[in-house]
Formats: sequence, structure tokens, C-alpha cells
Amino acid sequence: MRLFLISALSQVFTVLSQQAQAPYQGPQGSLGCEDYARQKGMPTDGWKVIDDAGHPKCSRGSQEFCHGVEYIDIHNQNDMCCREPTEDVTWIDKIAKSAKCCTKNHVWIFDKGVDPTQGACCTAGSYLENGQCTPLSDLTPSRVDCPPGLYMQDDKCVPVTGPGPVQCGNGNGRVEPSSPCTSYPVCGRGKYLGIKYGHCYILSFSDGLQLGTTRDNNQYVKGGFFNDIPFKVCNSTTDCSLGKTVEMGESFYLQDQQGRYNDPQGTKGWIDNAYNGAHIGFTLDANSAGTFGGVPTCAGGECAIQLLGGPNKGGISPACPTATPGVSFYANPKIRDPVRFSEVTCDDYEVPPTSGISPNVQY
Repeated sequence: MRLFLISALSQVFTVLSQQAQAPYQGPQGSLGCEDYARQKGMPTDGWKVIDDAGHPKCSRGSQEFCHGVEYIDIHNQNDMCCREPTEDVTWIDKIAKSAKCCTKNHVWIFDKGVDPTQGACCTAGSYLENGQCTPLSDLTPSRVDCPPGLYMQDDKCVPVTGPGPVQCGNGNGRVEPSSPCTSYPVCGRGKYLGIKYGHCYILSFSDGLQLGTTRDNNQYVKGGFFNDIPFKVCNSTTDCSLGKTVEMGESFYLQDQQGRYNDPQGTKGWIDNAYNGAHIGFTLDANSAGTFGGVPTCAGGECAIQLLGGPNKGGISPACPTATPGVSFYANPKIRDPVRFSEVTCDDYEVPPTSGISPNVQY
């Protein structure tokens, strides 16, 4: 027994001595500081390992680099380092390098409770609500949700292909909604408005009132008698095909998919080019169709677009102080009543109607 103990202690001392003398190699199977420096085109000599909040970091004078995965924190926008294999990175937008870092076998999840802009690290396969991580196996099927970066389609969590994180919410605290039937507005980011050519949207304002129509005339009003009108974003009056995300500085047309209430064929028309106090209305004349632009913004804490129209690309605003006012575009671009674009299907509004509610248009 004594001989065995002496032999074991000797082996431990040998291992510790080797570790103290050998250069830092990082996680098992990973490169050492010198190799990382060589990959980054930096000098390979003089590197040493320093302690960074309990984690090793390669340092050479004022030069330091991450021995792991570099990312940008989604909340403070700081450059950070996720040190694998003891930590795992959760990508929110891998192209933009936006992420959060958690301990091994944990993922970052947005809170479904009172503050959906915040979140926490939970074990993989968990649900977070009001700061409490709960395994999905403990939830009823109706509460099962997808992790960040995924959304529910045909009872499966599939990757989101949207443009990435945004500065304001969509009312759902998620990257994408889990159901094709929602009122969540699309979100723009940077120069992108969030809307796409060939896709259909219901338009609403920050007070919740939709852009609808009346029985009395062809004018569009806030909170009309006829609502839930899908408007297709078109590149021109002759091109409404599927296309890319609309950018600031680019123009688009809005095609009314519903048509007038007394038209048995539901003939599609356009939002016209009225401005400077004249109420915008429905028109079948493509030459009178309005040309619009936009800037991504927020409305009532949700994503919206500052819609621009008229010859000077002015801002949209109510035209009259009534309960259901008409709307117009004014010369001053600072006049604004931001518009929320909530995506819906286009084919459900064909005549005759297609069968049932179909999923959102796939990208």
C-alpha cells in the first residue's frame, strides 16, 4: 500500500512539473498562444498566459487576444471572448458576431415574461419566464417554444433567416414569431426596412388602429370600417414579384389585395399619390399609384417604418381631427405617424380564395 501511494504521488508530481514547464496549449485539441499569434499575423515570441477573471488569456506586453470565440455582446455592444470548451457561445446573429456567452451546456434564452429584451443562461432545452429557467419537458405542449434564432414551423424549430437583432422589439420578445397568424410587426435594421418586395403586410399605427377603408368613398382612414387589408410591396406597378429586402432610399408601391367592398371580383388596386392634406385613397389607375420610401424606426415600443410619400417624400400623418381620420403626406418629412408592417399571406386573398390559412411566404 505504501509503495502504491508513493508511486501515485510520484506520477502526480511528474504531471504537475510538466504542466508548469510546458507552454500554454489552451483547451484540449486547440492551438497554443504562439500558434494563435501566428494565425493572426502577430509576433510569435514573448507570449505568456495571464489570468483574466479565472480564465487564461494570451498576453504579450500591451497585446492580448481571445483564446476562444470572439463575439459582440448584444446588450452592451462590447467585444467579448467566450472561452471554449468551458463556455458555450449562443449566436443571435452570427454574421454580425452578435451573441451571448454561457457556461458549458447552457444557452442564452430571452425571457418570455415581463421584460422580453432581457434573458439568462439556462440549460439547453429550457424555457425562461420571469427569470425562471424551466425544462421544456415540464411544460404543457401549448407553452413549448423555440430557442433564440429558431421559430416554429410544422411542429419543428427551424432556423430564422431574417436580418438579425434590432434596437426595438416586435411585441413578442423573439427574433421571429412562432405562428403564421400574428400581429407582430417586422423589424428593420440599419439601412434595411424589414419589408420585402412581393410580400404582403397589414398596416397599423402606434395607437393600434389599422389603415382601412370606408363604405362612403375610396379613401383610406385610421380605424376604417374595413380592416385587415393586405398590401403587397411592389417594385413597380408592373412588378410585384418576390424580391429582396427594401432599403432606405429605395422606392416601392403598395398594392391593395382586398379591393373595394362592392366589387365581386375583389379587383386589386393601389394606394394613390395624394399629398399635402389630400386624403390618400384606393385607385385602379396605375399611373396614379403613390411611390413610397421609408426609414426604420419605433412606434409604441415596437418596430415600425417612417413612411414617406408625395413628390417631396414627406411624412405621413392624419389629415383631419376626427375619430377615424383620413391620412395624407406632408412636405415636412418630420411630420410622422410611424406605420407598423405585420406580414400576412398574399394568396389567401385571391378570387376564388385559396383553401384555408396557409403559412407565411417562405424566404
